[in-house]
Amino acid sequence: MELEHFSLILSAVIIVALAIYVIHIVRTAGKDREVDLEQVQRIMRDLDYNHLDRVMNRLRKG
Repeated sequence: MELEHFSLILSAVIIVALAIYVIHIVRTAGKDREVDLEQVQRIMRDLDYNHLDRVMNRLRKG
């Protein structure tokens, strides 16, 4: 009898977890990420461009 209760409770927990996951997917579907312009500007300002020529040369060769 206890195994049946455990199985029933486990099934209910899994169904609730999946329902929460589906709700999360539906709410976030089609939305773009929020862009923090200050963070983008900080990254572009602090980025090390010393190795950019190596990356660009690889792209031209390939």
